[in-house]
Amino acid sequence: MKRQLGNRSLDRGISVLEALGGHGACSLHLLHELTKLPKSTLRRLLATLVKRRLVRQGLNDRLYRISISLPTLSRAEASPATAEIVEAALPHMQALTTEIGWPSDLHMRHESRMRIVESTRVLSPFHVHGGGIDLEVNIFGSAGGRAFLMSLDEESLDSLYKETTKHPIFGPTRFGLTLEKLKYELFLMRKAGYGFRRAGYLGESTPDDKLNAIAVPVRKGDGELLGALTLMWTRIYLEHEAFASRFLKRLQLTADAISADLNLTKKTFLQ
Repeated sequence: MKRQLGNRSLDRGISVLEALGGHGACSLHLLHELTKLPKSTLRRLLATLVKRRLVRQGLNDRLYRISISLPTLSRAEASPATAEIVEAALPHMQALTTEIGWPSDLHMRHESRMRIVESTRVLSPFHVHGGGIDLEVNIFGSAGGRAFLMSLDEESLDSLYKETTKHPIFGPTRFGLTLEKLKYELFLMRKAGYGFRRAGYLGESTPDDKLNAIAVPVRKGDGELLGALTLMWTRIYLEHEAFASRFLKRLQLTADAISADLNLTKKTFLQ
C-alpha cells in the first residue's frame, strides 16, 4: 500500500514538472487546471519540489518555474543554469533593495535580446512599474543589455550585431545604430564602469514604465559572462550619472558577491 502511495506521489510530481516544463511559468490555479490535481495536493508537491530545487517560485510574480531540463521539453526558461544563477543572485538582490530601496532586475541573454529572470521590484518601497519575469527587452536599448554588450569581446560583438541588424524590434537599427557608433557608445560606458538605459528607450512594456536604470555585468567566478544586474529608479528622480555616483559601488559589490557564490556552488558540486 505504501509503495502504491509512493508511486502515486511520484507520478503526480512528474505531472507537475511536465506541466511547468511544457507551459512555462504557472500560478497555483493554472497548475490546478493543467494537472487536474487538488490545490492542497499541489501545495504539498510544490513545497517538496522547491525544497529539492527542482522548481523555483519567482519573488516578483510568485509564479512557479521548472529548474531542470526534461528530455522531451526545450523551453529556454527551464534551463538549470538559469535556476542556479537566480538562486545565487536573489539573496544579494534582496539585500541590495532592502539597503537602498530601489529595485534590481537580473537579466540573462536569450538569443538576440535580454530576458528578465528575477526582480526585487515587489520589495521596493517606491512606486515602480511592475515589469515582468520572462519579459524580453532590447539588448541595444536596455541598461542590462548594454552592460552585457560592453563586456563582450570584439568578435562576439561583431557577430551579434550582424545577427540582429535586420530585426525591427530587437535589432540595432531600431535606434539607427551603426556598428561604429555602437562601439563608441560601449567605449564610453566601459570608461564609466556601467551600462545605462538608452535615452528615449521606454522599455518593452505598455505604457511607458517611466524608469531609468544602470547595470553591471554578472560573471561566473571563472570570468564567463552570464548576464547583467540592473538597478532602477523613477526617471524624474536623477540623471544616470548622479544616480551612479550614489549607488554604482553598491551595485558592483552585489554583482561580485553573486559571482563569488556561483564559483562556490561550482566548487561544492565538484567536491
